Amino acid sequence: MLRCLAPLYLLSTAADAYSLDAPRHFVAAVSARHARGTVASAAPAAAPPELASFRAWLSESGIASEAVEPAKLPGWGVCLVAGPDGVAQGDTLLSIPTALHLTPSSVAAGPVGAAVARVVPSDDHSALLALGLLEQLSRGEANCSSWPYIELLPSGDEMVGMPLLWADEERAQLLSGSHLEGCVAQARQQLLEQWAAVEAVLPAHAEVFPRSVFNAAGYLWAHAVVLSRALPFGEELHLIPLLDLANHAAGSPHACSIGVSGEGGAVSEAWQVEGKEAAAVLTAGAAAAAGEQVFIDYGEAGWRSSWEMLYTYGFVPGSSVEEWIAAGGRPLFFDGV
Repeated sequence: MLRCLAPLYLLSTAADAYSLDAPRHFVAAVSARHARGTVASAAPAAAPPELASFRAWLSESGIASEAVEPAKLPGWGVCLVAGPDGVAQGDTLLSIPTALHLTPSSVAAGPVGAAVARVVPSDDHSALLALGLLEQLSRGEANCSSWPYIELLPSGDEMVGMPLLWADEERAQLLSGSHLEGCVAQARQQLLEQWAAVEAVLPAHAEVFPRSVFNAAGYLWAHAVVLSRALPFGEELHLIPLLDLANHAAGSPHACSIGVSGEGGAVSEAWQVEGKEAAAVLTAGAAAAAGEQVFIDYGEAGWRSSWEMLYTYGFVPGSSVEEWIAAGGRPLFFDGV
């Protein structure tokens, strides 16, 4: 998921050397342009070929909403904008069925999940999603049905704001004096220890785990993607194509909810989705003109501290030191069941 990146003075001198600790070579073929900016909308830039492929994939998958569409905007990169007719308050902006989500349960049920079942707990949704991302990446364009989505994911270079991907020297320089320095170091160490356990099973499943993709650097990259983009959906974390292009704007009225695939808006009771395919639904809380960027609100003051927002999303909300200090947020949840 893309976030609006407020100007961060602590990032302005970031070194560009990641070494093992930040996988610059991962998704080398991915040309996602997830630049952040400080404007709400702009004239569309020339669409990269990957964006055309993504749009075609959505259409072929039955996601043909004209209410919103992916677009590349200067200063923002690829994001979510209102369609050519604009949107009205109450419109269903998108409905993405779970068949298109990347889910922990689907990874656990596949060959990767079976191979790591002894070392990755079934309730470690982040680890399963990270491994699932690497699996999709390893298949390549010819064998990955969701390649147009994988191709739009940001590379390590493009996630410059994610402390999880900073080298030791960068963390020491940029986070000195903050307890976030120790928190990030501990999180990285735990992930690398988990990777060591996963790595031990690779030799017995070489056909499932090509080492060009499945390695420590790739595992950190995949976790950074999951950390910044995955959304809680029911009892799991999901990666949800198209919806995860929506940038953050505090107070955005647009609402995420759970609905039934092909049946429009949100549901409020669990029985309404029994025997049906659930979908991630985005509903307009206000009108938007054609081409206007459609935001969602990732957080509200008082729920998360600024350092938590930086660690999770790679940015601190606001445009001034005072706002950065005061910023907080809350996790984004789907309303309803």
